[in-house]
Amino acid sequence: MDDMTSEASGNPSYVHAVSPDAPGSVLGKAHMLLAAFTSGPSTMGLAELSRRSGVPKASAHRLAVELAGLGMLSRTPAGYQLGWRIFELGQLVPMPANLRAIARPALMDLRTQVHGVVHLAMPQGDDCVYLERLAGRRETDLLAAVGARVPNYSTASGLLFLAYADEQYLSCLGEKALRALGVQHYRQLDGLFGAIRDRRYSYENQQCVPGFKTTAVPVFDTGSKQVVASISVTMPSTRRDEQQIVRALWAAAHEISKALNYPAPETGISPRPFAG
Repeated sequence: MDDMTSEASGNPSYVHAVSPDAPGSVLGKAHMLLAAFTSGPSTMGLAELSRRSGVPKASAHRLAVELAGLGMLSRTPAGYQLGWRIFELGQLVPMPANLRAIARPALMDLRTQVHGVVHLAMPQGDDCVYLERLAGRRETDLLAAVGARVPNYSTASGLLFLAYADEQYLSCLGEKALRALGVQHYRQLDGLFGAIRDRRYSYENQQCVPGFKTTAVPVFDTGSKQVVASISVTMPSTRRDEQQIVRALWAAAHEISKALNYPAPETGISPRPFAG
């Protein structure tokens, strides 16, 4: 499903590996402190923050105090949290901020139409990053946090990003990714990714969360033939209206593409029989 959390997030014993060439600069260590929150709890004491980041405790204390003074961290009785300034700056990153604002009306309409959990995601390196999520109160357990990263090979949206990636990128996929995709060599991915490109959607059925399945479609920059984002719907595996879901997703992706001033993808094409 599109809302898998990272393997590290549920493991309290997870520690960031500190390589021999770990950053020695103040800026590098500050980054390591902030990055520790991507896979750890939202609030950490100094010892835990030092352990997860790999920054020595004395340096971690000094930098945490300074970062708190700048608003990058917030100190609470329970420990340190990411500060409000991080949120403010994050909202100003041009492409994600623009895409999220433009896509939200189409996503809200999609949510109303399909009654499933709706996600908007972008590719970022080897990961799928979530920019928006829409769901009801009873569905919140199915949602990853906005800004969460998960490996591309583990989500329906990530499979789209891989399907439209160039061969040079795919040739660098690691063994873990290949195993998760059920192959031994990247050239064996041609059939899987070719089928995704042909039908213009990807899906997974109960591979991430028992009882739920996800369908995702790309948002194209058809001028460059690149996928700039994906939108997806997660729903109970017992539902049998996949054709309607795909059409609704395509319509929303078409609307977002136009609003972004990208050339719109083809419309009026009936999806192939759903293979889920």
